[in-house]
Amino acid sequence: MTISLRLLVLCALSSTVFSQCDDNGVVYASGDKWIRNNHFLVTCRNGKIQTLKCVTDSGHLLDVGSKTFVEQGYEYTCSHEAEENLNTNSCPTFADFSDDIFKDRFAICCISRRFKGCVDVNGDIIKHGYFIIGNRSLKYCRLHANQRQARIEPKGCFNGTVNDDINDEDLHIKKYAVWREGDIEYRCGDDGVHIQRCFPKELKNKAVWAGTAWIQDDGQVKTCGKIN
Repeated sequence: MTISLRLLVLCALSSTVFSQCDDNGVVYASGDKWIRNNHFLVTCRNGKIQTLKCVTDSGHLLDVGSKTFVEQGYEYTCSHEAEENLNTNSCPTFADFSDDIFKDRFAICCISRRFKGCVDVNGDIIKHGYFIIGNRSLKYCRLHANQRQARIEPKGCFNGTVNDDINDEDLHIKKYAVWREGDIEYRCGDDGVHIQRCFPKELKNKAVWAGTAWIQDDGQVKTCGKIN
């Protein structure tokens, strides 16, 4: 009995060690998140470091696979170097909830080998219903009855805050809709809400397109840019 107990403890310790991640001498537990090399939000899964998002110099988070993002004159892209092939058969025999695997905003449970839900902009798993990704892009997560198939449906944009009800259809904006708030005109596009035009007082409210820059009489440089 003593030998069995020691063996059980040894197996448990080994499982814990193999599920940890060592990043330049710092050990992280499975599920931990941290900023790596100043520009990557990563997590520890099954003993492997996986990138969740990229981080710009000002701290703006970019989704992996997002299009080019320009900030303070610098152009950022966030992408995987190579396509990752995932297989549920690679899940551990004694999997738990920390062993979930992820692909293209889908979360797969290693215990049931079924889709678990969709991943929103905050990294939370949505089992069914509306959710938001970058730039307030509104999506709908739909799982089939057997949970072996799942689909993310585009639903336009969400013109609300984190405190608003995402199911409030009055805050849902149809794709390609254009509206104005103050001196800025917005558009709901393929990648969420973007600034389309500005109406700066310095230019006597004359419309200028996003991406335009100008120098004021007092020497200040202004731009009509993207949402940060």
